[in-house]
Amino acid sequence: MNLIIPVNWLREYLKTQINNNTIADYVSRSGPSIEKVTKIKKDYIFDTEITSNRPDTMSIWGFARETQAILTENGIKTGLINPTGLNLSLEPDISKKLVLKVVIKNNNLCPRFTAIILDNIVIRSSPAFIKKNLELCGIRPINNIVDITNYIMLELGQPMHAFDWDKIIDHKMILRKSQKGEKIKTLDGQIRKLPVGSIVIEDKNRLIDLCGIMGGANTQINKRTKRVILFVQAYNSKSIRRTTQALAFRTEAASRFEKGVDLEGILPALSRAVYMAKKTADAKIASEVIDIYPAKYQPKPVKLKITTLNRYLGFEISWTKIVDILRTLGFKAEIQNQILSAIPPSWRIGDITDDVDLIEEIARIYGYQKLPEKLPYGHIPVPNESNLGKAIELKKILKYLGLTEVISYSIISKELLQLTGRRTAETVELANPLTSEWQYMRPTLIISLAQIIAENQNLRDNIKIFEVANTYIKNGNDLPRQDLMLTLALYNSDFYQIKEILDNSLKTLNYQSKWQLSNAPNKLIDNNQAAVIKVNEKTVGQAGILHSNIADFFAIKTKTCVAEINLSTLYSLPSKIRNYKAVSKYPPVIEDISAIFADTIPIGKIVANIKKAAMPLVKKIEIIDVFVNEKIGKDKKSVTLRLTYQRFDRTPTQKEVTLVLEKISAQLTKTFHAQIRG
Repeated sequence: MNLIIPVNWLREYLKTQINNNTIADYVSRSGPSIEKVTKIKKDYIFDTEITSNRPDTMSIWGFARETQAILTENGIKTGLINPTGLNLSLEPDISKKLVLKVVIKNNNLCPRFTAIILDNIVIRSSPAFIKKNLELCGIRPINNIVDITNYIMLELGQPMHAFDWDKIIDHKMILRKSQKGEKIKTLDGQIRKLPVGSIVIEDKNRLIDLCGIMGGANTQINKRTKRVILFVQAYNSKSIRRTTQALAFRTEAASRFEKGVDLEGILPALSRAVYMAKKTADAKIASEVIDIYPAKYQPKPVKLKITTLNRYLGFEISWTKIVDILRTLGFKAEIQNQILSAIPPSWRIGDITDDVDLIEEIARIYGYQKLPEKLPYGHIPVPNESNLGKAIELKKILKYLGLTEVISYSIISKELLQLTGRRTAETVELANPLTSEWQYMRPTLIISLAQIIAENQNLRDNIKIFEVANTYIKNGNDLPRQDLMLTLALYNSDFYQIKEILDNSLKTLNYQSKWQLSNAPNKLIDNNQAAVIKVNEKTVGQAGILHSNIADFFAIKTKTCVAEINLSTLYSLPSKIRNYKAVSKYPPVIEDISAIFADTIPIGKIVANIKKAAMPLVKKIEIIDVFVNEKIGKDKKSVTLRLTYQRFDRTPTQKEVTLVLEKISAQLTKTFHAQIRG
């Protein structure tokens, strides 16, 4: 997150004589990175990058506190002055107190809630210094009360809000989760439909605040306002982030709440706001302070072995220096028996949780440039090969096998989803689909490739395409399961062609595939011509003829073969070690054999029987043709296979080939009652 810091505002709290560029240089070395120093009229601006783990520096005061620690460690005389009014007494100024009833339905939604009612308010333009600082930070001044809430947010990093007390029905506020269908009109005039679970505040019968993001228009401050409620609070950061993402709407306040605010800094921020309201709006405190704080901050020490610190830094640093650095940052620190015990300040409990966090704090404030230069030693770690690299290799293989890669949308319509056989309850539905055509995240790629074939079948008669992309399966309340899938579609093809492509691809990747008939019901592949693909006895995919329902829906004219391989599963399996064998220097003898079989006999069983009878002389068996015609008999098929005979010591003789062929014929006749054709 980038933060604009007016330097004159910063110097109200950070007292130092060094110039702006020197401050920027020192801070960028050890803390937030000051990207640019810009002069605007008589002021200078620090354009600063704040990392998401350091919300404590997302304010003028927090940045001043961090800068003071860095400059002090570098031997630069620096003072730090607190903003005025942080410890203001919040006792009522009037005898007849106003009342506000606050009900919090779930303490997890709001860890701390403070509020106070101010009377005698005079709405007017803010003083020049407030308007100037807000404008330099990119915020438009509105009036003195609203400007105070924005000023405190920028100054102390604590978002706050002001309501017109007289506009709250029954002077009661209930903080709860939003329900389905609820809406609120926010201060910017927009009516927002709220996602379920957003944090909201209601009075008697209407929503008045979208908590942590923007207040409701129905209780806003205007020139007739006389009494206001100032309230400062903390919210569940995850809930705020979910709401901002769902609404695609993020404010300055939400950016701070979703990263976490300092619970102990809430009451001082309220005091500072009341002080400013007294000065600029003639305010009088008209109620007791409301402070709902069920789980108070309990500081817990973080332990660090000095030997561990020295090992990380590469040298020994004095105990006094360690303690001084941490105390400058606001820690309570001491060392006993070679163990550092440090209690982080309340504004750092979110990012200081382990010993390595303490090491980072000590190293960066001491100065990374002061650490000894030393090359790392030990074995160079060998990272696991990424799935992306494997996918790229697979794409190259498929390209050389004659296939064309396509890229299709990951979102499909409800109509296409129904073709897959998946229930909508199992599928990821978009909360705000742009059109009915883009409503569900697809659970399979086969539908997308079938659609592409249908749109291009009149252009070519031998379309061969593939896609590598994620599928999305609903996973309860967690993020959807995303599997990387390879999907193939071959138009005007047969099962054996797609099997050959997959076998070659998997073999090149050092995986040995095994094919089995699939008996499970399938909405994507014809149940009579479907197979599951296994590697190491684990199912990794399926292949077969595209189901007639899908083909008819898209009006695909010719038989189309499809296959789907779960690459996430495949890549998790160990691959075979590639072994190399010498190639025989003697030429092979190649002969074909044809036979008629019952149509129900799988080709895989036929090939397995031939291997059993023909080894070791037959080195290779290829399927040349599978022919079905009434002339060869009902429920019959003719299968032609090409056999490659080869030896390493000499060329096989015709007698040897004939003997093996006779043995194969006998085996096929005995096992399958085959009719040998030649």
